[in-house]
Amino acid sequence: MDIYLDNCNIGELEKKYVIEALDSGYISTRGPLVKKVEEVLGEYLGGYVAATYSGTAALHLSLKYAIKKYNLDPLKEKIGVIIPAITFAATSHAALYNNLIPVFCDIDPFTLNLDPNSANEAIKLAKSKSINVKFIIPVHLYGNPCNMDEIIKLSKDYDLIIIEDAAESLASKYKDILTGTFGEFGAFSFNANKVITASSGGIIFSKNKEDIEYLRFLTLQARVEAKGYYHEDLGYNYRMTNIEAAILLAQFEKLNYFLNLKKNFFKIYFDYFKNYFELLRFQQTTQNSTTNYWLITVVFNKKLNITEFQKKLSEYNIPTRRIFYPLPLMEFYKKYQLTENLEDFYKNSIYIYNYGLNLPSSTKNDYSAIEYTAKKVIELISLI
Repeated sequence: MDIYLDNCNIGELEKKYVIEALDSGYISTRGPLVKKVEEVLGEYLGGYVAATYSGTAALHLSLKYAIKKYNLDPLKEKIGVIIPAITFAATSHAALYNNLIPVFCDIDPFTLNLDPNSANEAIKLAKSKSINVKFIIPVHLYGNPCNMDEIIKLSKDYDLIIIEDAAESLASKYKDILTGTFGEFGAFSFNANKVITASSGGIIFSKNKEDIEYLRFLTLQARVEAKGYYHEDLGYNYRMTNIEAAILLAQFEKLNYFLNLKKNFFKIYFDYFKNYFELLRFQQTTQNSTTNYWLITVVFNKKLNITEFQKKLSEYNIPTRRIFYPLPLMEFYKKYQLTENLEDFYKNSIYIYNYGLNLPSSTKNDYSAIEYTAKKVIELISLI
């Protein structure tokens, strides 16, 4: 039996659209399908979209443009960004690309998202080190929406600019509002393992048309075409290609189908695990929210060796993935540590890393693969 963790689900429609794009001769960033992606996703999200070649590029440019828009100067003062300790490194890398200082906070032990109370403490600690925190990046981890009411309150209390990392949360909603649409900008990823893919690719969302138009300009090397090869700003080769757009448009047509599959996968896991909650628990969905179940995640209550448990599952052809390693504990990020008492300040992040696991969630799976996985998890954990 083939079981897939987070593999993309590509079919005949994607091939058809790609062949049409190839036949058209538009294979680079100038193709009409890139504009169509921006129109389709802009309408879906309720605003305007700039298509990028990756979610990381979307985060990088969102922060860069916000710095410019609000007349900030990271080279003259220490400007901080609140980032949860548990996230993919692209979140913090994007801050560093812009000479911003990552200010890491702990996560909520149940939703696994940024903990506003810890963020509040992190802001105070940063201030004691002369770091002026001006940004907050809520990460909707594994598709689970953050409590945006609390994030917005925090942003008002400290005058913070919200840049949402919605890389994993397309179609997830907080209080019936799509993630990625709350902040100044929302950055999405269409990497091969996301709910829908462009092979790579990403988008920046904003409700401000002028902002998005300038961001599109930056993705094309800030070139003024009417003047030939004349550039008015520091631009980037960050535009999505027409081939990627072709794949994404085909995938977008399947979005509701994929979401329904993932929801049903979660129901299968839940039905098998519900009598074993003394041994494990699911990542808790934020109150008043709907998750896309991008990666279905469990946290084990038994003090098991997670690496050994993974190996046992792999013997049954079941792929799994560890939770992201806490960023502030990495050697590279030591210079940005707020406190010497890391084990206490990031206790939730450390616990979740040690005992959390992403389960097979790819829409390439059939229901029998999910049932098989659930049974094996129960069988193996019951032996520990």
